[in-house]
Amino acid sequence: MVKEEEDLKAKILLLEEKIRECEKRAENYLTQLKYLQADFENYRRMFEAEVNRRVMSAKEEMILALIPIKEDLERAIEAAAEDSPLLEGVRMVAENFNAVLAKAGLEEIEALGAKFDPNLHEAFSYVSKEDCEDGIITAVIRKGYKLGGKVIRASLVEVNKRRRETQESYGNIN
Repeated sequence: MVKEEEDLKAKILLLEEKIRECEKRAENYLTQLKYLQADFENYRRMFEAEVNRRVMSAKEEMILALIPIKEDLERAIEAAAEDSPLLEGVRMVAENFNAVLAKAGLEEIEALGAKFDPNLHEAFSYVSKEDCEDGIITAVIRKGYKLGGKVIRASLVEVNKRRRETQESYGNIN
């Protein structure tokens, strides 16, 4: 009976050791699973970001291709005589087209009368007007646009830059 008890105790110790090994392996598997889960989440986020980047890039390319059409419609409306029978139709088409572009996220950059910002505007020329502050945009040559807050085409503008004439008087000794 003592021998049987010793055999049972030995088996219990052996089983307890196997349980500890199994628990250790299970803990390692759980740790590996957590790392894999984190890696997968990181991969998923990177993939989604890449998809979003590509969608925005394609959208930007398409909008840039549509902007000249928008501007052609605006020029057609400006050039048309008020009594033209097509004018109202062209206006309606332009309004619908502008609504679609606005829904896609296109915003016109306000430039006329604003302070020149090299992030939004591209200086085409400079003028000197004394009645206007330095750095104020006096004319818009070509409209600029943002898509989703990102400048996709800078405004081409004319900027006021006062001339400062330095007066040097070599003959005045006071």
